Amino acid sequence: MAETAVRRADFMMLLAYATDLATGQARDFALRGCVLAMRLAEAAGFDEAGRRGVYHQALLRYAGCNADTHLLAAAFGDEIAMRQDLAYTNLGDHHQLVEVFVRALNRLFADMPAEQLPALIEHGLSHALHTSVPILAGHCEVAKRIGERLGLSPELCAGLGQIYERWDGHGLPHGLAGDAVMPAVRLVTLAQDVVVLLRLRGREAMLKTIAERRDGAYEAALADVVLEHADALLAGIDGDFRREDILALEP
Repeated sequence: MAETAVRRADFMMLLAYATDLATGQARDFALRGCVLAMRLAEAAGFDEAGRRGVYHQALLRYAGCNADTHLLAAAFGDEIAMRQDLAYTNLGDHHQLVEVFVRALNRLFADMPAEQLPALIEHGLSHALHTSVPILAGHCEVAKRIGERLGLSPELCAGLGQIYERWDGHGLPHGLAGDAVMPAVRLVTLAQDVVVLLRLRGREAMLKTIAERRDGAYEAALADVVLEHADALLAGIDGDFRREDILALEP
């Protein structure tokens, strides 16, 4: 049988499309996030190695997100709806995170008698983090393994193991903070959040949210680049991107 050669970036785009579906995001979310992330990397002065990390992180960030979807669905019901809620939530804000869990549990127990609902939600909340942390850790581990199978460097794979970490240390599963979170991770998290918030809340509300999360979820220096150069970074970002557009960005 003749061997078929596939360009790795093409395969990563296929995975990106699949993760858009799995996470309940709009079509081309990962591709738009990649375009914005590469623009942001250039504006922030990332070198070629840094931009290579950003490119792979942007396309493969959620590659492991289906690793244990059955567990997420068993604990919280409609996992797609929950992932949509989590996409725009400040996970470092305890109250916002609890609201996401409560909405998910209300959906899960919607058919239960009303008098039983408070106790069921209270029980679900008491186990929410205990259930969630291993699931998120599994996503990171599977993403790393996919990166290894694609032949990515140890450094690029390490970034795929930090997909839920945050600048302020309030991420999961390890609570890494500051420079312990890899530059590509910090930048892609910000870029993808911009894409989500722009679609759901509009430009002004998005910029306000980025400013509020500056030096929290996001590294201050990177957030400042978004706030100061929004026009150039966001130009045409809501359009359709072709395969050739994404291939041209590959360092």
